Amino acid sequence: MSAKKEITKDATPVMQDRIRRFSEELSGVWEGWQCVDSDVHVDGVLVAELLGKLGSRLVLVHHLVGSKEEVVMGALKRVSRAGADARCLARKYAAGVDVAPLVVVITEGKTKGLLKRLETLCPDPLTLFAERRLSSAGGRVRFLEELTPLGEVGVRSETPVGVVEEQEKEPAQAFPAWDEVVERVDRIDSVLERTGGENEMRWTCAEEDLCCIAFDLDGNLVGRIGTDGVQHTLGTARALEVFLDWVLARHLELVEAGKDEGLRSVELMPHPSEPLLTPEEIAAFLE
Repeated sequence: MSAKKEITKDATPVMQDRIRRFSEELSGVWEGWQCVDSDVHVDGVLVAELLGKLGSRLVLVHHLVGSKEEVVMGALKRVSRAGADARCLARKYAAGVDVAPLVVVITEGKTKGLLKRLETLCPDPLTLFAERRLSSAGGRVRFLEELTPLGEVGVRSETPVGVVEEQEKEPAQAFPAWDEVVERVDRIDSVLERTGGENEMRWTCAEEDLCCIAFDLDGNLVGRIGTDGVQHTLGTARALEVFLDWVLARHLELVEAGKDEGLRSVELMPHPSEPLLTPEEIAAFLE
């Protein structure tokens, strides 16, 4: 127990220095960046290693490392609960309740193709940075490289999640229908349980909320991951595909969490005690 405490004590200053450095880097990227807190937990769950604000918009910063798949899945989890986390934090940090939070993911290593994958899976409130190491005769330094264009963040900073510009909308005949969405979700897994009626439909997996679809007050078809996840306006065929990608990611998360972590019983194939090859066969092989 004493060794564990010693490791935790030594690691704390390193974590603080890294977060402080991230905040300084972001202040040079975004005009008006304000660092408000760090190591923020909600009900014991870490929701932001660094918490900042851009105007009235909360910015949740996460440092994710690992394989490309691990970073993608980690980003999906952070963005899917960002809306609920921001609502919990809005009053304490004087943020806008109706303004979608911005999720910042800082990663390391090779990032080729990572932004493209995240842009396909994640809606508006995600921006990606890579931490780079620069070494020269003058020494070594670290800096953040923007992988998401700065203009994208600026344009969308006060835009609620799911809002689609008029010029980007598809023709009305391309809009997904209620029955189509229900059918597509049903096909994900035959064991999903579906409940609801004409105006709302919910799916559960392993007794956990998977997703739901409903009509909002304006009559638009919307979807949500889990119960408090990011809301998706299902106004285009592309929006539906993005939503289904999120549903698949959530389904995979629930299935993986439900797997038995215990050791499986393995039946070993019996084999004779004598060697498989005779001395003559071994000698011939060596020749």
